[in-house]
Amino acid sequence: MLDEAPHILQVRTVTPPENDEYGRPIPGTGGEQWNDLTECFCHDNSQQKEISVNGKLWVYAYHVVYEGKKIALDTMIRCIDKVTEEVVGEGKVIKNAECYSEELKGRCDIWVG
Repeated sequence: MLDEAPHILQVRTVTPPENDEYGRPIPGTGGEQWNDLTECFCHDNSQQKEISVNGKLWVYAYHVVYEGKKIALDTMIRCIDKVTEEVVGEGKVIKNAECYSEELKGRCDIWVG
């Protein structure tokens, strides 16, 4: 369905540092990395549209459409342009929509703040 998607959706994975026998962090262990998840469309919200999440009003920066599994709230994501490999949008998931309804056929929407 998203055959011509111009972006790659990435999810940040944080690995905590390992500890020595005294419970102190070991230098050089742990860190973060960005993992490719799927192709997507990342729409910039230059119009400053608002959405309601549990009665609280949010202004979101990006609306991302992709195919795959639902991404948890507060997950850090970013969208990379396939051609230039530049970051198109980045932030924390503030709203995720149901992905598995019959009419969407696996397409998911997330709003990023």
